[in-house]
Amino acid sequence: MHPLLETSIIAVLVSVAAGYLVWVLSPTAVRIWLAMRLATFPPTAAPARRALARWQAAQGCSACSSNAAAAAPKPARTAFRTLPVVLISLVCTGLIGAATAVVQAAPAAAPAAPSARIVLVDDTGAKVTLAGPARRIVSLSAGATELLFAAGAGDRIVATVTGADEPVAARRIERIGDANAIVYPRLQALKPDVVVVWDDLIAEGIDVSLVKLRIPVYRVSVRELADLPRTVRRLGALAGTGTAADTAARALDAKIARLPPKPAAQIAAGARPPLRAFFMKWAEPLYTVGSRHVMSDALARCGARSIFDDIDFPMPIVEFKEIRKRDPEVILMAAPPVTARDWRERWAGFPDVDAVAKRQMLAYTDPRLDRMGPTALDAVADLCKLIAGVPR
Repeated sequence: MHPLLETSIIAVLVSVAAGYLVWVLSPTAVRIWLAMRLATFPPTAAPARRALARWQAAQGCSACSSNAAAAAPKPARTAFRTLPVVLISLVCTGLIGAATAVVQAAPAAAPAAPSARIVLVDDTGAKVTLAGPARRIVSLSAGATELLFAAGAGDRIVATVTGADEPVAARRIERIGDANAIVYPRLQALKPDVVVVWDDLIAEGIDVSLVKLRIPVYRVSVRELADLPRTVRRLGALAGTGTAADTAARALDAKIARLPPKPAAQIAAGARPPLRAFFMKWAEPLYTVGSRHVMSDALARCGARSIFDDIDFPMPIVEFKEIRKRDPEVILMAAPPVTARDWRERWAGFPDVDAVAKRQMLAYTDPRLDRMGPTALDAVADLCKLIAGVPR
């Protein structure tokens, strides 16, 4: 309702109530005088004259003049019960006029703005509907956080997870947990427009909880290095930073073009087979990389092959006996030197594994490929040097 119209209605209602109170408390002579005055006012003349006629009839003087009515004895109260109606009619007439004036004076209502809702398709092909470009993003993956920064949306991230330390600006973002456990009350308090997760690397319980909280979920999935520009562009669409994202994606495309090519599916006769490599992500349980991890792609470009590249999952858990069966020629341990030394000592008891027998168990401390963000491209050259130095 227009504010002026609302104020006018309130004022009129108060006036009606006050007028009716004055009418009830007024002497008869005052009521007669008021009725006579209203009888001369065109909008209320007819009801006022009818009220006077009823009063005169009640007095047995239907032919009395209006002037004589002023000196008449006290009339029956019922004769003027309709005069409040006269007052209300007068007030309503003014109200309608005021409302008409307000409506006419008010500017024409602007046409309803079209809905700003957007429908996006994430890396898994799922549709994500938002009220508009995401302004408040919670990222539950270190790699997704790095990708969002590359897409120009770093300033939209209101919370992320432990381990999200690339780029440097990401280290100043609030931590809300990790891929296995988050602080839900804080998540709700942040009121994110969307939560970005890494497909298959988020705990199922968190997935279920986000659905219950009715928070939109956008899933990132990078299977190989060539997928990075595509994901950056999509995240740019998510955050409304398409121009910056496209610029970053073109730079990533250029870097990919300079990488060693992936080997053909079938090795040419007489060509050297790729080095069998086991990437040891963790010891208990034994985590490694599958076909949906960029490390497998990088190893292939460097002349090696993950012995578990046939598993369609980013980071599967494997059994020790299966590792022995696949017999890697080199073991890359994603651990700092002290932890890598402990892992090396554990492997020492299994000399039947080729990599152990040849003492080709190498610490690999570069987190960029493991994080699977855009800087993974910069880590390929060093990985290739490491692989090239492994005796065959």
